[in-house]
Amino acid sequence: MLKEKTKGKGKGKIKGKGKGKLRSEENRAGPIGPIITQVNEEQLGRHCEVVKAHGGGITCMAMTEQGIFTGSQDKSLKRWKPTKGADGRFEMKPELTIPLQDSCFCLLHEGGWFFCGLWNGNIQAFSQDGIELTLKGHTRKVSSLLIHQSVLISGSADREVRLWQMDPNTKTFNCTHTLTDSMPGPISKLHAINGNLFVGGMNGIAVVKLENLSVTKLLPPTTKAVSDMLEFQGHIIVAYSEGSLRIFDPQGELKSEMKPLAAGPMVSIAGLESGPRVLCGHSNGKVSTIMLPDFAFRLDFQALDRHKVESILCAGHDGIFCLGSQDGTLQLWQRVGA
Repeated sequence: MLKEKTKGKGKGKIKGKGKGKLRSEENRAGPIGPIITQVNEEQLGRHCEVVKAHGGGITCMAMTEQGIFTGSQDKSLKRWKPTKGADGRFEMKPELTIPLQDSCFCLLHEGGWFFCGLWNGNIQAFSQDGIELTLKGHTRKVSSLLIHQSVLISGSADREVRLWQMDPNTKTFNCTHTLTDSMPGPISKLHAINGNLFVGGMNGIAVVKLENLSVTKLLPPTTKAVSDMLEFQGHIIVAYSEGSLRIFDPQGELKSEMKPLAAGPMVSIAGLESGPRVLCGHSNGKVSTIMLPDFAFRLDFQALDRHKVESILCAGHDGIFCLGSQDGTLQLWQRVGA
């Protein structure tokens, strides 16, 4: 199962130096098209859009029984409640705003705790019991968080992976191990599978054996930056920032690969249970769909106006997913086809 992701006329209106800059970015990120709210070929439709849901990019999202949480560069965490209107369309209503110490770049909800990875290297933690903690150790942006066998694991742009364990007596988290050797540059994504920790960074992937915390291999290509990872049927799908994807088994053996997608550089991926599909968010506001288990490209569409699809959250039911934009816009979509 999946775990938890024509050229517009407006271009002609931009004159002078800005126009050349736009063309240069289009060549790098793929052509910009008109905004699409319905994709009939994939039975996709947009329910709603909340413009400026945040004052900065929506870099991460999480879903709980209480609602959908969004973390942002505007130093806040927000909770949204999807409500269905008389026309059958969902709307997103803001319910709660939690101020954070700094811009948020990753979010983890596990076991009654919320962990927010911040720009300054701290991890701000909230418990359902009202406890609030700050985990200090990293010196730069915390980009990825996960919990494996009750251990919190964090990855950062400071090129370190840290392991944290809670002291049940003091209700605090202590850093028990710090991994620095053979890390693949500034770290962007972590994923644990079958006793191995895949550490994605600016220079590819390092595979860490969790039993003894040793790096067993560095996966090629080591010249490409990792954007995101997704587990599917016991394998890891890796998205690289230049737009390509690769599938590895839990030991790091390459099983399949896909050349850079036409939509250009990739920022985020997520697994949609309807299809199933891999949803790929691009730096030019497009979303590509890939059919599973065939791992076959289907199509791409313009969901956002030139802004990065910073984050994708799939609800895990009814084909519902959210897109978080670089400009703070939040969208709710659904795939309704069989």
